[in-house]
Order: sequence, then structure tokens, then C-alpha cells
Amino acid sequence: MGFSTSAVVVIFTASLMYMAAMFYPLADMSYHRMLKAEKNFNEQQIEKLNTKITITNWAASDGNITIYNNGSTTLNSSKLNVIHNGSFTSFTVSPQGVWTPRNSINVSIQGATNGRVKIITANGAADYAVS
Repeated sequence: MGFSTSAVVVIFTASLMYMAAMFYPLADMSYHRMLKAEKNFNEQQIEKLNTKITITNWAASDGNITIYNNGSTTLNSSKLNVIHNGSFTSFTVSPQGVWTPRNSINVSIQGATNGRVKIITANGAADYAVS
């Protein structure tokens, strides 16, 4: 009876150590991935807070919109979304590419009429105008 009890204790101890050796690296990897995701989320939130765009002029008759980057974040003008009267629409941007703070861009909507237009940046900041 003494030997079998000792053998069971050794087997249980070895099993617990093996399970801990398998669990710790997985838990550590998961924790570091969670920290990285939280860091990325916080960076995106800071970028969104520092982004502000303003529609300064919308000529609905010819479909031209002037948008001013009023924030402190440099944006990519080719990654805008334009919603006209509730649906995504095709548009052209001038100038394309880097859109620095305190500068304006022009967006031309094909076939625009009166109604509501909303401009959305890549990080979710938006502004709308109604004509």
C-alpha cells in the first residue's frame, strides 16, 4: 500500500507539471496578443480623436465638395467614402494621396443632386452637409 500511494503521488505530480508546462506558453502568448490588440485599439482611438474634417462648400448643382482637414492627423484622400442620399456613390478626389492638416481637398460626385452628402475618413471621422 505504501509503494502504490507513492507511485500515484509521483504520477499526479508529474502530470501537473506537464500540464503547467503546456498551459503557461499558451497563456503567455494569448496575454501578449491581447496587449498588442489593446495597444492598436488605443492608437486608433487617439488617431480618431485627432481627426476632424469639415465640409466647407458643397455645390450640389455641379457635385463639387470642398473638405477641410481641421484635425492634427495626416489623412489619405484616396481612402474616403462618400455617401450621397443614403448610398455609396462614385467620386473623384483632387489632389489624391497625402492630405495634411490645415489643407483642403475637392471631391467631385458624379450625377449629384440636392440632398444629403456624408464624407467618411478611413478611421471613421465624418462630416455631412445638406443642400
